[in-house]
Amino acid sequence: MDLGLAGKTALVTAASKGIGYAVAERFVAEGSRVAISSRPGPTLKAAAERLRAQAPDRVHELPADLTEDGAGTALVAEAIETLGSLDILVSNTPGPRISPVLDLSDEDWETGYRTLLRPAVQLSRAAARHMAERGDGSIVFLTSTWVRQPSAGGGLSAAFRSAISSLSKQCAVELAADGVRVNQVLPGATATDRMRDIATAKAARNGTTVEQEIAEVVSAIPIGRWAEPEEIADAVAFLASPRSAFTTGHALSLDGGAVRATL
Repeated sequence: MDLGLAGKTALVTAASKGIGYAVAERFVAEGSRVAISSRPGPTLKAAAERLRAQAPDRVHELPADLTEDGAGTALVAEAIETLGSLDILVSNTPGPRISPVLDLSDEDWETGYRTLLRPAVQLSRAAARHMAERGDGSIVFLTSTWVRQPSAGGGLSAAFRSAISSLSKQCAVELAADGVRVNQVLPGATATDRMRDIATAKAARNGTTVEQEIAEVVSAIPIGRWAEPEEIADAVAFLASPRSAFTTGHALSLDGGAVRATL
């Protein structure tokens, strides 16, 4: 299926590896012009080089530390200047510390806010203003199935990603008249470094092995495996594309059937 993304401009954050990288790679394959961002460093440079090997003239790297106040707003402005416009924003933020709620300090909560929620607010606000002026655009937030079904140790992620989920729905309501669609993708267990980090933290807390923790997660997934980042990227690309022109305010879970709630 041609998603109609050729020539579109997209900004993808936390795109140096994992799901973010897979999303950027999918946009490149679809013919989009893409700006990728993450913290400055060799990982981002390497990601940009791999993507440029596929599309030398359509990939731009924009280093940014989104934990800094105002960085999200500045990044969107830089992306618009670099790309000439911005059709698509994929707001992706790294996961916070895994820990029981009672072991979290005030600083942990403040760090979670700076890492997850504030960047999502600043990125989406800046992008939406630009898109609304043009009368067209698409924003996709990457949240988590922990929004719907929390897991032990995931309090920071569940709390802040739930706030992002509500932000997504609110933006969808308020921006629809301006031609801006806003949706979210909720990945479940996905084969990324982040998921291995989660399994490692749980193993340390529970006195088990990483392999045992991974096996327990997989046992709860009816399909019987983790998702691949590319499978998440497929869904993001569809929701961002003109092929989903009548879809806004949607929350799409990709979890292999692990979350079986009806709402």
